[in-house]
Amino acid sequence: MATGLVEFLLNLRRGLVKDEENSPARGGTRVEESARAGRRRDDTSMPTPLQREPCKTRPAFELCAKGSHGNYMERLPSEIILKIFSFLDASSLFNISFVNKRFHDLANSNALWSVLYASEIEKKMWRPPVSMMKEAVSSTVVEEKPAGYWKKLLLKEMAGYKDTMWKTELKHMNPHTGMPALTEHVLRRLDIQWEITLTNRNGREIVYKQTHTFFEDSSVTVCWNHGIWPLMYTLNTLQLHGIMCPASPAPGDKPRWRSLIRKTALQRTGRWSFFGADRLVKVLEFDKGILIGLWRGNWKIAFIMVNLHFHKLIERSLLGSRFCPYMPADDSAVDPDCSRHGYTLHIVLHNPVRQILCRRFSPLYTRRVMPQREFVQLIAIDFANVSEHVPVAKISLPWQAEGLKGEVERCCMMTLTVLDEAQRPFWCASSTVKMYSRQRVLELEYEGEQFIVLYEDAEGKVKMTFVWMEEVQHYFLVQLVTIFPADKVQRHFSGEC
Repeated sequence: MATGLVEFLLNLRRGLVKDEENSPARGGTRVEESARAGRRRDDTSMPTPLQREPCKTRPAFELCAKGSHGNYMERLPSEIILKIFSFLDASSLFNISFVNKRFHDLANSNALWSVLYASEIEKKMWRPPVSMMKEAVSSTVVEEKPAGYWKKLLLKEMAGYKDTMWKTELKHMNPHTGMPALTEHVLRRLDIQWEITLTNRNGREIVYKQTHTFFEDSSVTVCWNHGIWPLMYTLNTLQLHGIMCPASPAPGDKPRWRSLIRKTALQRTGRWSFFGADRLVKVLEFDKGILIGLWRGNWKIAFIMVNLHFHKLIERSLLGSRFCPYMPADDSAVDPDCSRHGYTLHIVLHNPVRQILCRRFSPLYTRRVMPQREFVQLIAIDFANVSEHVPVAKISLPWQAEGLKGEVERCCMMTLTVLDEAQRPFWCASSTVKMYSRQRVLELEYEGEQFIVLYEDAEGKVKMTFVWMEEVQHYFLVQLVTIFPADKVQRHFSGEC
């Protein structure tokens, strides 16, 4: 066995030497070839023991430079590359599309993904008729479909959900909130959860699973308070993803599909503000709805909270990709006479433990404000009308982390929903809010310290005024005004106001 192996290696070496002698790039000449041939003929006349010449090793880059002329993959025909790609599974084919532009075009071929889609369907317990499958993956039908059609279908199948069922369930609306009545039920049935991914300055990613959720009638508050947290100043970005987590995952389950909901920069130069503090933590606010609690005295994270509105939440948690969020279609009403429409305002103040305030105001009619009449406002509570004032319980934000508990005063979560006359969502906002002490501006019958809550984004503004009544240990909401840009109303109703 050893002699045969030696003979094989010697023959392999002689073949390589012969190739080097015959190649012009090796620098050999006809004279040297004839001289070597003569020496070999003379050696045959006198048998001598086998002499092994020392093997001269050369760097790998020299062999690559001498033995190849350019990239072999670039010189291969597309048909051969497609044949190679046909042996890959869906995950490998998806990843290889990011190598270069040519691989991206070839790896997105409908011919490849249609075969993978057919094989994925065959694994299901329910199988369509054979004639239907043959028609679906026939060459004529495959070529008629737009680019990426079969890839999209396969990724939906691999994600493990059927959107037809939950879309039907979401058609039933809650008349009180204007949101789908079965949103929480569908979220729990599909095992939808949310993960955050923290990326540090070196590009390293750390994923954290949710530890606690608090469902309201129109929003959900998600908390993360367990894990080994990095220091805040070492982080670069925070990404919030929606995923489907089966209750009992099997060892052979496919990777979970991630849908990006929000991406936030965490640098000090980013959009963050001081939100509140107690004896143990200080709280920072990012991007209108993301709270990060830091231990006092250092920059180590204690907890993270996010408030998510129910409007298109299931779509945003499932139908996006890891790098791109789901973009809902613009559903505009077709009625230019929007100035006479009655709006509905549903507002909830809450924290991750309890509900603080829940009110519905309808109908509300718009009023022009500002000299240029560029804004319209909805007055839900007028400070001059005492009968509209609403008592409010203690406003605070409880938290817990690493076995410790605390409570940040005068801040909470706000979920706001404005519906048009047809009960279609006109403006949906879900964020954290805090109370600011202000001088006594409004002349009221109440004697107490006044506080104001302001919220503003690109879609509108909210202003709330509270009065603290020391005798009864309660706040009173004495003013609630919502303001919108006039062009937002025009876009929604596709007309002029």
